[in-house]
Amino acid sequence: LPEASGSVAAMSSSAVAHHSSLAWRRAPAVAVGRVRAPRGRSGRGIAIVAKRSAKKRQSRKLEKRDDVRDMQKRMEERRAAAEAAAKFRPEPPPPPENPAAAAERVEARLVAFREALERVGEEKRAARESDEWDPARGYKPFDDVQDAVYELACCKTEVYEAYLERALALLCQAKNEPPASLDKFDWVYERGLDESNVRTLSFMLAALAKNNVASGMVEVFRVACECGVVGALDKNIAKKAMATLADLNDMDLLDAGEPEIVDAAARAMQTAAEEA
Repeated sequence: LPEASGSVAAMSSSAVAHHSSLAWRRAPAVAVGRVRAPRGRSGRGIAIVAKRSAKKRQSRKLEKRDDVRDMQKRMEERRAAAEAAAKFRPEPPPPPENPAAAAERVEARLVAFREALERVGEEKRAARESDEWDPARGYKPFDDVQDAVYELACCKTEVYEAYLERALALLCQAKNEPPASLDKFDWVYERGLDESNVRTLSFMLAALAKNNVASGMVEVFRVACECGVVGALDKNIAKKAMATLADLNDMDLLDAGEPEIVDAAARAMQTAAEEA
């Protein structure tokens, strides 16, 4: 067996040495080395490792460098797009003229949201029934589903904005001021509850609490609860507003549906305090 191993090694060495042979031109170079056999075995194994030529190694190195450059370029483009999106402030829509108009806007936005939700269900059902459906890939390849989901997210944001616009309409009425848009408190429309807009909720809550606008405070807490950001509200402002609403709730002075929102917000505040 040692002799046979040596002959294989010799043939491999010969193949590497004689560059003019046809076999060498057709096959890559191989390096042959001996490996220690496991204990209990008398024979020796032969490890054969394919080697890339220097030209191929250099080519692969250049490809990797190009891949890294392309990835860095894409990252820079995404970063620039994100920065541009962060700076973009859409023009706010005309504010509702009064709380009644604000309530009508809320209802209209809720209708649009429900329709968008139904469309998502329809598009997903159509995707599952299509010949292109692949459970492993899910809905990602279906543009109609992605468009419907995006539209649903936009409608959801518009519902929250309508709730807050109602709160602001109540505040303007209490202060005898003309109608105003949410950008009065530095809210950025179409962005949803990002860090900046969450701060806006605290500003609004403070103004509503100062002017004892109970239903407006409830609307702010409603949005904070549904978006899971109650814990991100300014703690002192939230406690003061909650104390006022709790007193009104004890006296049965809140409108229908508002006590449930107050209770949910109180539980969320308690949970946030325990986790802090």
